[in-house]
Amino acid sequence: MQWKLLINNVYYMLSNFSLQLSDEHKEHHIFEELEEMKNLYEGLSERSSYFLATGTRTIINYESYYFLSIYGTLDSIKTLLEIGRINDAIVLVRKIFDDILTEIYLDVTLKDKYNVFESFYVEEVQQWLDSSFRIPKLKKILKVLETSPKTKDLYPYFGWNTYLEHNRHLLDDSVHSNSYSKVLYNCNTVYLGERKVRMLKNISIILNQLMMIHVSFIFHLNPEYLAASDYMDYMEMGMTPPEGSEEWIANFAQDAFDRYIKLNTQLADYIKNTCCLQIL
Repeated sequence: MQWKLLINNVYYMLSNFSLQLSDEHKEHHIFEELEEMKNLYEGLSERSSYFLATGTRTIINYESYYFLSIYGTLDSIKTLLEIGRINDAIVLVRKIFDDILTEIYLDVTLKDKYNVFESFYVEEVQQWLDSSFRIPKLKKILKVLETSPKTKDLYPYFGWNTYLEHNRHLLDDSVHSNSYSKVLYNCNTVYLGERKVRMLKNISIILNQLMMIHVSFIFHLNPEYLAASDYMDYMEMGMTPPEGSEEWIANFAQDAFDRYIKLNTQLADYIKNTCCLQIL
């Protein structure tokens, strides 16, 4: 079997170094999923821009650009997978892992520490915005989420010490090229049989888990980012909004709830019971 694989690789490398991407790779569901994730962050970026980030000196809500950055990373992952640079794509999945936890950490820190009677801004977050503060290590971030009054009830729904830790180690292996296979996954002219498709499946699983975490925390901490625009649209036109329209959920948010949270029935019930939005 190894000789057969070696012969195939030599043949393909001598054939003008053409891309070795199977139809199963090109038509994999990960590409559609990445578009759906991009739509989510595009909606979040647009909606969050309408709100001030209380506790900072910024005029424009920094989270709008943060969500836009994650949108860009997802787009880069899609581009890399389309040309078969699988290991580079996995490295960016690792980046999204950190980006999501950092966004949640900054938001919780703002909500926990902001006190208008003491200061107009939270120094730790403002220093990060001014590029003079480094985000703490993962262990401290998780401790904050576990103990904060804002998130301590939501925290137990996620397997921080189980699959998340396992997935992070897998992603770190790609970042540091801890095995020869990680190198090969970035060689898009090398024939690897079904192994490339299996890696696409793994990427899909990890990204969907990360989406479940992020969407859940946004529903919990910032439901206004997920509200429909009807209430504000009526107000801007000088008209009386329909009763209860401030609780209507945006279409992209309902889609995200259905896609990333709904199948976890206990988590879905918790979000519905604690969120002010009318989630279907």
